[in-house]
Amino acid sequence: MDPATRNAMAHRYVAAFAEQGPRALIANLDTQAGLHHWGDHALPLTVNHGERAGTFVCSPRATYLDYTLEELGRFPDPAMARLLSVLVRAAGGMLGPARLDHVVHINNWMLSTNLPVALDPSLTASQTAALAGLYPGHILAMRSLTRRYSGELMLGLQAAGWVMLPSRQIFVLDNVAAQSLPRRDTRRDERLCQQTAYRHEELASVTTADAARIAALYSRLYLDKYSPLNPAFTKAFIAMSHEVGLIRYLVWRDGEGVIQAFGGMNAMGDHATMPLIGYNQELDQAEGLYRLAFHAGTRFAAARGLHFNMSSGAGAFKRNRGAEAEIEYAAFYLRHLPAARRLPFALLNQIANRIGIPVLQRYQL
Repeated sequence: MDPATRNAMAHRYVAAFAEQGPRALIANLDTQAGLHHWGDHALPLTVNHGERAGTFVCSPRATYLDYTLEELGRFPDPAMARLLSVLVRAAGGMLGPARLDHVVHINNWMLSTNLPVALDPSLTASQTAALAGLYPGHILAMRSLTRRYSGELMLGLQAAGWVMLPSRQIFVLDNVAAQSLPRRDTRRDERLCQQTAYRHEELASVTTADAARIAALYSRLYLDKYSPLNPAFTKAFIAMSHEVGLIRYLVWRDGEGVIQAFGGMNAMGDHATMPLIGYNQELDQAEGLYRLAFHAGTRFAAARGLHFNMSSGAGAFKRNRGAEAEIEYAAFYLRHLPAARRLPFALLNQIANRIGIPVLQRYQL
């Protein structure tokens, strides 16, 4: 996707949030969506004024406190989980003055992963000054940054006074054809795709029935099974995201034409990720519906020579398919805010960097 096409898509995407309202598209999200120009790039921007967060995509508090506490309920080391829970709850009690959710996110597509954009690092100082002037009472934030793909931008942000907080460990493939396709588990996934009775299709258009089915399968997996703090994408979002070109839906239908598994692919520039995935969990696990959905994304990225961001979770599954672990960061700027808000945030910074990163790496989460 060339920059002009991406900019036009950003305009259409933000316009949809303005026209329909955020909750019509993401049922647990309150935010104001707008556009911000960084050089030649038009970027979605979200503004929050401390609304109680239903999802982490616009909320540092949900990301670092609420979601972390939920994840600790599934932590592999119960004793460590108890210690970390005490620490996170104590930090949460002290972070109130920071007003974490009075925040403006730049390049925020309101997905679990925002793909890298080649932003000019030399503009960081002027961009920071302009944004701080426009939003004098808000924390500035930028999610989904990695040293691997956004290293120069991160250095530019740090030079301008931004702070980097690790948010999660993700799994990436730089070269899908070389790193993943020869792997035993990937070859097994390919054989399953060839032998399954389910029919693969990339949707050329999204019907009302298909949008409702995709939204339901996603919700049962990401909200019901995993966490209600994940974005609650509605059938209106499914239709809109396809219409504006943000998400391409790869589906597997049964003999009656019903979608039983799907993956939603987001591709920009040289990068791709699958922020939406779902499958019918009531069917026999031996049918491999999750593997079908995930491998459709692997095929997609391999065919186009794209870096594939596999996101977080299911570490063993992704490593067995050649992925490498990478720490993902969010950047924050608070120098324009009073000391009463900056000091509690400094505590979060220390916990995230000194404890968060070692825990993520030790337990290979």
